[in-house]
Amino acid sequence: MAIPTHIGQRDPGDGTYNPGLQTNIPPVIRDNALYDSFISTITSADTLGSGNEKYQQDLFGRSPMSALLGFRSTGAEITVTVSSTDEPTAPAITQTWSDLAADQIVVLPVLGFLARSNMTTECQVVVTDGVNTFRKEVTLAALPPDDSDGVTTNGFPKVQVMTTAGQNEVSDDLYFVILSERRANIAFDRLANVRWYVRAGDPDEDPALWLPVFNTVRLSDGTFIGSDDHLQYYYTPPDLKENEPPGLRELWRFDATGRVHGIYFIRDRAHHSLIEVPGENALLYASDYISARNAGEGPVTPANQGPSGEDCIAILDLGTGYEKVYYDLRIIMNFWRLPVPTDLSVPFIYDWIHINQVYLDSDTHLLIASCRHQSAIIGIERETGSLRFISAPSDGWEASESGIPVTDWSNLLLHPVNPAPKGSGHSTVSARSGDENNDFWTWGQHNVREIIKSTSDPDIIRFSVFNNGNYRTRDQSEGVVASANASRCSRYEIMLSSKEISLQATYGESELGPAGYSSFVSTAHFFNHNDDPEQPRLFANFGGIIFQDNGSGTDTGLPLTLMPGESDRQDPQEQVNGTYQGRVILQEVDLNSRMPVFEIRLTSGSFKYPGSGTLRRAELYCFRAYKMPLYH
Repeated sequence: MAIPTHIGQRDPGDGTYNPGLQTNIPPVIRDNALYDSFISTITSADTLGSGNEKYQQDLFGRSPMSALLGFRSTGAEITVTVSSTDEPTAPAITQTWSDLAADQIVVLPVLGFLARSNMTTECQVVVTDGVNTFRKEVTLAALPPDDSDGVTTNGFPKVQVMTTAGQNEVSDDLYFVILSERRANIAFDRLANVRWYVRAGDPDEDPALWLPVFNTVRLSDGTFIGSDDHLQYYYTPPDLKENEPPGLRELWRFDATGRVHGIYFIRDRAHHSLIEVPGENALLYASDYISARNAGEGPVTPANQGPSGEDCIAILDLGTGYEKVYYDLRIIMNFWRLPVPTDLSVPFIYDWIHINQVYLDSDTHLLIASCRHQSAIIGIERETGSLRFISAPSDGWEASESGIPVTDWSNLLLHPVNPAPKGSGHSTVSARSGDENNDFWTWGQHNVREIIKSTSDPDIIRFSVFNNGNYRTRDQSEGVVASANASRCSRYEIMLSSKEISLQATYGESELGPAGYSSFVSTAHFFNHNDDPEQPRLFANFGGIIFQDNGSGTDTGLPLTLMPGESDRQDPQEQVNGTYQGRVILQEVDLNSRMPVFEIRLTSGSFKYPGSGTLRRAELYCFRAYKMPLYH
């Protein structure tokens, strides 16, 4: 039987498929003018320490905790340090630029200011070349309010600090949280101080001031790129179909000072995975490829009458914004296998596979993709589009229109070699008694990402994944309800030659249990502290926690699922139309002790009622989170 494959090209690279990168557009024109005006006033007399340096806080009006400093350089090395006199224990944030040419105009970003809730904060900027020094005292405004004041419904998070750490314990990298719905990108230091943020923008203000705060990543040049539902102002495809949502077709590229460098107009919605292809100036992303189905394509039930979506992988040329290649999962995967879970992020669309993350493995050069609604992680050959393996429960793959198997899917399925490993922090909460494999596999997972091996081996793939745990079975009537479930950060290894997969480690089930259950979004990143394999760490983002108001007046309550009956079996204990609130738990975990060395918990501060129409409980959540330096 044939191996499922599809690789194609839809974009001729002339703008007829999608308009590509836009720089002659209001946000970019505005920001270029502001920058040019700023540097035009810098003269040869404006040297460091002269008192004539040019300084501007938040020049572009989007990044309150940033500034630009301009001057004529006289030294080869310049160091910028930002600290707070109001919070002297907060770590100073320092950046050094080396090998600068003398006698040139230098414009530097100044980052690392500190701001607090309900009060201003005094900060200090010191810039030195070893001989000359620039100093400035800056008063930072209070952080935006959270939802508890009743003024806003998409405010800043309410932060509960659980555990903080010293520099020797966690380093000085910051914890970045991409907080939705329409909230903020925020960076916390190791003492849980806010050191940088940008917000989505007010719907009533100039859309040129908006930024993405949903699906945002940082590229190798230090800029950020992201998409968001509300970024649908500048581009709507002319052939938009009925019920096809207009948003998420604008990819905004910006830097830490809030300056927008370009906006990509793309034909497909960039709803999910964005990751740079190393060395290629290209973006690999999971595309909301929305396509009408012909007669006989895929099963037809009352819930999936519409066109399919979220079933394409694409590579975008970042230089032009044109698509280089795409992979159609309707051909590569079994389009007849029914989805579990079935929570729909795009109404009226048959969301049968829901690709939410894809990366290019550095050793095998396979595209490794997370297929949430199939509870599968798959490997696809980049050059041919051939399906190489499937990591998933074995049931349902024989499904076809006729009922007769047309593809030998069993030859692609991986075999678990340790279904219930001991000593890995993994406990059993099985949907069906005795079915230990249901605890081995991922269910509704997110954020599959490569774990780089110390020695290259093209037969081995190592990856981490956030195992959300939806249902924990394909039999939805026997699924685990949220209040009895738990999400897990997991690490796996695949041996391609033997088609074997082993579960190397997990975290979250016995440590957080139902209180950490995240029925959607979330991330997991396994790494070594100080690159020392004897100090294994995990940066965990339990980003899709939802809980019901229990009337106690505290931020506790019954764990809930995103869409009862779709993302998980409905819990008899829950109030389906009762108030709810989202929570994000960020932890850096020492995997030797299995204890957090850093932990904060974020909520909106206000319980909400579900909106009208389809019940989808999403008011505060984190799709992406990273640990990285503030400066690039």
